[in-house]
Amino acid sequence: MARKTMFILSIVILVLTFVWSCSDRESVFDTSDITTGGISPKNHVFVDELLMQLRNQFQLIRIMIYVPRASFPAYYGGSGATEVPLLLLLPPHDEDADFYLNHGLKDLADEMISTGEIEPMYIATIPSDPAKAFGGYFYANSSYPAGDYDALIGSTLVDYISKTWEHPTADPSQRGIGGVGTGAYGAFRAALTSPGTYSSISVADGPLDFDGAPGHGSGLEDLMLYVVQQEQTDLVTDSLFRADFDSSSSYPVSRMFIGGAMAFSPHDTLLDYEVRPHTNASGYSELLIIIDTVTRGKPGYAILDNHTFIEHLVMEDVRNFDFHLPFDHTGQPYQPIWDLWLDDNLENIGTGNELDGVAMWIATSPETQYGFHDQTMSWVETLEGRGYTPTVREYTGYGGNPATSHEYIYELLREILKFHSDNFKANASGN
Repeated sequence: MARKTMFILSIVILVLTFVWSCSDRESVFDTSDITTGGISPKNHVFVDELLMQLRNQFQLIRIMIYVPRASFPAYYGGSGATEVPLLLLLPPHDEDADFYLNHGLKDLADEMISTGEIEPMYIATIPSDPAKAFGGYFYANSSYPAGDYDALIGSTLVDYISKTWEHPTADPSQRGIGGVGTGAYGAFRAALTSPGTYSSISVADGPLDFDGAPGHGSGLEDLMLYVVQQEQTDLVTDSLFRADFDSSSSYPVSRMFIGGAMAFSPHDTLLDYEVRPHTNASGYSELLIIIDTVTRGKPGYAILDNHTFIEHLVMEDVRNFDFHLPFDHTGQPYQPIWDLWLDDNLENIGTGNELDGVAMWIATSPETQYGFHDQTMSWVETLEGRGYTPTVREYTGYGGNPATSHEYIYELLREILKFHSDNFKANASGN
């Protein structure tokens, strides 16, 4: 009989009800302030999409939603609108669901709605990594251990939002998605893997073309060199690289690569497991995951090449989480693993017409970090080569403050909200 390893997720219904408020709808609005929109946070369990996600034992995602006053019931000072557009914004790697709120989202939305510059809309955000394990999972699809974001962002999340809050739209023509950094990749990926779900996309510089293009740098390959030359400087042999790769928060690029490896090149590509309902000794309901350790890590279930294999970096009661980096200790791409990443490059997802009818707005600055400007412009050229005409907004910093990171998100947010609102209006009028 195969030896089994048990991983108890302990989804306790009572705890989730009172602590995480998955279904509580009584405290969504602050009734003491009905002159502006409200912020409604919720934590929700997405079992199928996040069942095996690293360090996310309860399959929880924190959803922060800006709720426009127009959707408030009349007795809360609203108009009780029957349906309001929905915009989903994805933050960059290592950022949480408060990222856009911390950059002025609520004040901007309040102002622009009150002046009529934009339509009232729900604006939802989720974290780049709900488990806060590494730098995020590129909003990609590796059920173990990164989670299935294709299913989550492509259908389950928007369905949950439209059914849980008062009046978010269920009409795809009134839904938009946007993102910054890896969130930009996630936004385009969602539109490519789930065509018809969103009618508009807005992004600011991100890893939009992993291998770059002639004249636009070498994409993530430059960052591979940065990791070994600036962050993992003492790992001068492959054996040291495999044994001592450092995931410290002070090494953001290394963390981003770990998140990508969890999504694109996890060691265990398949897992045999069973999910069983279970009642623990306290009488609470749990899900019990039983993983077959005979097949785990074996041919057909795992990547057997060990040249860039990082093991035992993260230990859990479900054994360990191992992954394969796409480069070696010299910072050069290791082609067998790098090819797995390229399979998930945006230009290789879909057949080429998934973005038909989708309005696209792309912001980019030559001053931005990580070489994302070059990747963004390469992706723009790919889109234009396919017959699309995205709106490209090039910008720079000012007053001695270059646009290297997220310094100008507030300014970009104003344009992003206006772009999506204009698209919602045009779709509503049938133009």
